[in-house]
Amino acid sequence: MINITVMVSGGGTNLQALIDGVADGRIKNARIALVLSSRDGVFALERARRAGIDTAVIGKEAYPGEEERADAILAALKEAKTDLAVTAGYMSIIHKKVCDAYAGRMINIHPALLPKFGGVGYYGLRVHRAVLEAGESETGATVHYVEGDGVDSGAIIMQRSVEVLANDTPETLQRRVLEEVEHGLIVDATDRIVQKIIARKTEEGQNGRTESGRQKSGDPVE
Repeated sequence: MINITVMVSGGGTNLQALIDGVADGRIKNARIALVLSSRDGVFALERARRAGIDTAVIGKEAYPGEEERADAILAALKEAKTDLAVTAGYMSIIHKKVCDAYAGRMINIHPALLPKFGGVGYYGLRVHRAVLEAGESETGATVHYVEGDGVDSGAIIMQRSVEVLANDTPETLQRRVLEEVEHGLIVDATDRIVQKIIARKTEEGQNGRTESGRQKSGDPVE
């Protein structure tokens, strides 16, 4: 069973999609072990509590220094035995030491078709406003790996698009991307990475058993 930690900062609609995806089997052989928020009092924490999921709040108020906040996040991830961290509406830049510790095991969803409209300053309604100002005919969402050397710069895992309508506002576009694209995309991408982690763990276990068996039988280790 793969342990997922979901990192949040707000209402948690993508968190709810993940909770539902685990419950209905679209995310297989996994459970959400922890919901970690950068802020207290957000509705995402209530969603977690209703689902019986452990929660933690690690924010700037209790941990004003970047290093100590990163250390606290790493400790929480370790305590939850996190195999995969999913940032879903997490509005803080994650310290490089956290990204490096979970390289290949931390993913993020961004409400645009990266590499367009990504990076520092592109979040929330700002993304959708920029899409409209640029006259784009389509937009969407991207799930990508989180890396410590840039913002929204990790390798892309999955993308899905929606048409930009002539009468769209930043608010209507944000809602359509969220409801028509993001919720399904984050579930499918999370399942894809979970299955990759399971396959890797299985391969490592088989290799370990093979090496152990060879040594016991006296066969040479290749």
